[in-house]
Amino acid sequence: MSKFLPLFPLQLVVFPGEKLKLHIFEPRYKQLIGECRDSQITFGIPAYIDNRVAEYGTEMRLLRIFATHPGGEMDILVEGIGVFHLEDFQRQAHDKLYPGGHVTPLDIDEAAFPVTLEELAEQYARFHDLLKTGYTRDRFDIKNISYQLAQEVGLSLVQKVQLLAISKESDRQLYLIQHLHKIIPVLEGAEDTRRRVKGNGHFTKLPPINL
Repeated sequence: MSKFLPLFPLQLVVFPGEKLKLHIFEPRYKQLIGECRDSQITFGIPAYIDNRVAEYGTEMRLLRIFATHPGGEMDILVEGIGVFHLEDFQRQAHDKLYPGGHVTPLDIDEAAFPVTLEELAEQYARFHDLLKTGYTRDRFDIKNISYQLAQEVGLSLVQKVQLLAISKESDRQLYLIQHLHKIIPVLEGAEDTRRRVKGNGHFTKLPPINL
């Protein structure tokens, strides 16, 4: 069943369970966060891509206001609590300054398959080994872990919205595996090139590029 939700479009994707710090400075969003503080309402963050508001977004709740500055700007902490499909977008909601729209919450199926999860863990480890990020995970048997991994495997903004639109955890994990299968060979090729360059004494020290 659809409901009306205040909206805060941003050039990013937030996933359920993810916490996000924001600096609020626009009057319309200062009004929105003030209402979240005073009335405990929630709001939605749909991604803003190529000058358009995406069809899927994440419902958010205000967790904390760290600081309120003299001009009314705020430093806040919010958390994703659910996914929605955006039915319509209003640049100004009713008599408010901020946008809004009717949304339909997405039912999330948390079921996952051990074999898929094992493959995802292996590909994830290989990806970060190639990038030398130092990222490690001891556990992958976490509810809806795809939402956590989505911010750690190099997905584009469009890909993150596509993942957000998938209701089944097992399908989200397959989406991430397919992505890693595509990107890991590219990284392996870059690693081979890096080794060849380092192995040639003439190219061991390259001058920096000033772009």
